[in-house]
Amino acid sequence: MTKALCVQDLSITTARNLSIVESVSFSVETGRVVGILGETGAGKTVTARAALGMLPRGLRARGQIRLGGGDWADAADSKALTQHLGGYSGLMLQNPAGSFDPLQKIGSQMIESVVRNRIMSKRVALARAGSLLDQLGLPDADSIFAKYPHQLSGGMSQRVALALTLMPRPQLLVVDEPTSALDANLRIEALRLLRSLVLDSGTSVVLISHDLGLVSRFCDEIVVMYAGRVVEAGPTEAVLSHSAHPYTRSLTACTVRFDRSSRSVLPTIGGEPPLPGEWPTGCHFHPRCPEVLDICSGRLPVFEECSGPDHGAACHRIRQEVH
Repeated sequence: MTKALCVQDLSITTARNLSIVESVSFSVETGRVVGILGETGAGKTVTARAALGMLPRGLRARGQIRLGGGDWADAADSKALTQHLGGYSGLMLQNPAGSFDPLQKIGSQMIESVVRNRIMSKRVALARAGSLLDQLGLPDADSIFAKYPHQLSGGMSQRVALALTLMPRPQLLVVDEPTSALDANLRIEALRLLRSLVLDSGTSVVLISHDLGLVSRFCDEIVVMYAGRVVEAGPTEAVLSHSAHPYTRSLTACTVRFDRSSRSVLPTIGGEPPLPGEWPTGCHFHPRCPEVLDICSGRLPVFEECSGPDHGAACHRIRQEVH
């Protein structure tokens, strides 16, 4: 199967040479939804933004990126990557308000890019914008078109931002916490829309989230990140049913489950994730790990195969169990 996105050996540092992401590699097959999962500060968002050439100022990337069937591009060459935005690739940031021009009405903003780039006529673009808003629970499109961004609620902003990102029918869509401002019902509808987009058009989606329940329900594959590194990756069922890394098992244990007693205490992961520049030697998770070995504090584990050829993890216990 062809790859919509390939990321190879991606590392990201600050201007002061503090590492934020180290040696991250993963790929997204065409027509698949891949979730990047981890706590705040794991490096999920900057990894996805680097893949599209949209790193914030002050951050530097190195590694190799390939979009679709194109050539490999240097991760530091942002121009080579951003030229695909609005056509092949699209990005929806966690803060939806940042997607809008405060001086333009919503309607003109939704159709501007696709009309200017001759992807659609104005009439077709307006019809598509109205259809997307309706699917996202905003049926009165004309009313929304006439509003300015400051007149939208947080939930409305998030839905309009998602519709705006979907307008040009991108082949690769990166969405960062796309449902954080929505209630439970609208959250499900928004994700169903994303899923239907994948099934209908073969669009590939990278979903960035800290919500394991959401990722497990809507993603075909999961990439688990901790303190700037990929600690486990593979098909969703394999990663959740046969978790090979203690961090993944800890996340799973901390997820709310309806088969638990209402009086049971929800487990937590002790301690806090380390900040960039304060990463421990060896495995970055070892100070919080309930299954730590002596070797964990002195040596980084190698990413290797677990339950199948597409499922891997970086944990010293894997090699120990094999031998």
